Amino acid sequence: MPKYIKNITFIIAFALFSLFLFFGIFTFKDYGISIDEEFHRLSGFYWLEYVLKTFGFEEFKEAVNLKTGYSGFTVPHPENHPYYGIVFDLPLALTEVIFEIKDPRDYFYLRHILNFLIFFISSIYFFKLILNRFKNYDLALIGTLFYVLSPRIYGHSFFNNKDIIFLSICSIALYYCFVAIDKSNYKNLIIFAFFSALSTASRILGIFFPISFIMLILLDSNQKKIEVIKPLVIFVILYCLFTFLLWPAIWEDTLNNLVLAFKYFSDAPLGIKTFFNGEYLSVKFLPMHYTLTWIIITTPVLYLILFLFGYTTKFKRTLLKFFKIEKNSNRNDLWSSISEKKDFFVFFNLTGFLFYLTFSGVLLYTGWRQTFFLNIFIIYFAVYGSYLILIKIKKDKKKFFYLLISTYLFFIIYQISYYHPYQNTYFNTIGNKIFSNKFEADYWGLTGKKALDEIIKKEEKSKKNIKISVAAWYPLERSSALLSKNDREKLLFVGQNYQESDYLFTNFISEVDKNFNNKYDIPSNFKKIESFELHSYNIYEIYKKSEFK
Repeated sequence: MPKYIKNITFIIAFALFSLFLFFGIFTFKDYGISIDEEFHRLSGFYWLEYVLKTFGFEEFKEAVNLKTGYSGFTVPHPENHPYYGIVFDLPLALTEVIFEIKDPRDYFYLRHILNFLIFFISSIYFFKLILNRFKNYDLALIGTLFYVLSPRIYGHSFFNNKDIIFLSICSIALYYCFVAIDKSNYKNLIIFAFFSALSTASRILGIFFPISFIMLILLDSNQKKIEVIKPLVIFVILYCLFTFLLWPAIWEDTLNNLVLAFKYFSDAPLGIKTFFNGEYLSVKFLPMHYTLTWIIITTPVLYLILFLFGYTTKFKRTLLKFFKIEKNSNRNDLWSSISEKKDFFVFFNLTGFLFYLTFSGVLLYTGWRQTFFLNIFIIYFAVYGSYLILIKIKKDKKKFFYLLISTYLFFIIYQISYYHPYQNTYFNTIGNKIFSNKFEADYWGLTGKKALDEIIKKEEKSKKNIKISVAAWYPLERSSALLSKNDREKLLFVGQNYQESDYLFTNFISEVDKNFNNKYDIPSNFKKIESFELHSYNIYEIYKKSEFK
């Protein structure tokens, strides 16, 4: 690529990154609070207290204001659910203590902006990752735009401080893995060991990175085994050390707790159901295609097409190479270059993850947010598919390909704008046309604040408390944390005690089969006064009690 064209592409990339950062900073307050954020905030304080106690900082420990006793159906206390990563929650708890942040709006907005900034940083590393592999600024730019302009993931980047944080760390770890593949010196191995450990401490599935990296190195018959053993031993030792230091849950009884961490995410109450393709299914017995279906209906269609082309091409080439492996050969037949070696690493991890998630019995529900990290590999192979197309078509047709990509990206930007700030409810064209209202939409409750604002607006002249009940498996009261103090004091939440309430809210989320259980049926003396829809999906409804039955 000529230097001046390279410079222009770099300037465009810098401008787009700046624009992305600008919009994130100036829109992060548009997002409501998710149902899990209070738990993870509490988890941060719980583990901060544990760390301070472990190291004997009793005076500082007294400053930790551990808040307990919040209501709702999610996990009640971190002590009973210790295996969630705290690489985001603990530093935020410490920040709250140091800067004495007391207003709920302040500490939740702080979590939102930092959540976004970590995702933003990961997008820079993803750009570097694609550039490292394809040595093409245009493809790196396209890949990064695919990465950030995935509507559901874009929306989650402002409030989901477990799945998006894990995705972000995995992106950074994968980049440093590529750097270590390029040159396995001690510096690169130490950095990769740290980010592999950070991903594992964020979520136990991060352990796949170091395992697959070690397998990749040992499979490389072009390297003398004696030359790689020492660096690999150092890598493993550092990875284990970093993981131990970054994950307080395994400081005691380490091996047993690691095993329990794997098992923990396969356990769930048998009675809980999730709404999937028009049916209420037990989260213990979801179909094998559960994750795949969610990916298909919520990922932009063009990304899926390019991914499918790239992945199937790589699958076919790997299969052919595998059956052509020569015995007693001095060369490796699974890849013939560093670039193919990197492709194989990504292919191996994606395929391994899919097999694990399909056959391991690991608990998956509420969409595919637990597996958002797979988007890294999906976009990687979408870029790989684009790369294959570009090297096959003639020069004049390349402009048309870039025009097609650009046009589609403008359409996705429009979609993100249309759904804003509820991109977490996005369904692609397939999802909207074929599966309308057959899947959970706002499980995370981001629209709760909007609903409360609407109710307060209708009662702005009233001086009495506004009593609100919820006909859904959703703690609406948590959304009040983002209201002003005066507005919060006006509201009184009465759960499912419908006849005690003035207003009734539902976002249609249920842990029971509503076809056979009337727990969330709307009483006849409540009249619908408000509904909120996005495309053909009904997101929530508000009812008001009639004066006369």
